[in-house]
Amino acid sequence: GSPRPDLPPEEIPSLLMSGLRQNDVPCKDAGLISMWEFAGDTTRHIFQNNRTEFIESAHDTANQWPTSFYGCAFYGRNWCMESPLNRVGGNDDGWIATQVMKTISSDGRIRRWQWELRKHKRPPLLGAWFVESIGSSDRKGNFEAED
Repeated sequence: GSPRPDLPPEEIPSLLMSGLRQNDVPCKDAGLISMWEFAGDTTRHIFQNNRTEFIESAHDTANQWPTSFYGCAFYGRNWCMESPLNRVGGNDDGWIATQVMKTISSDGRIRRWQWELRKHKRPPLLGAWFVESIGSSDRKGNFEAED
């Protein structure tokens, strides 16, 4: 899929995770292509706008580390959204949204992920939501460092 203004942010993380779980349906790397379509400027900058390198990196990461985001998305036992989507600034005016997801890797380890979505504020995708970042928890499932 691709970003579009009529797709609510509440649906995006689950749609993308479902696409990654069936990555090669309906064609090779379709799930990763959708992730790229929803990627924000930071991800595109890191990969110098090279979708092929992004896809290769995702596969390498998944194959090397079972608890990585792509390791859990492709090969994990389970994933679920742990929290409702939180729109920062309110439901109508908010242009940032977050949601926490829990994964269980293929070897049984739990990780939590915080999706950060943002709304495009200019054309050509004005009003469509994209993935700004997906932050990882530590091995205990915490997002904040402990003292």
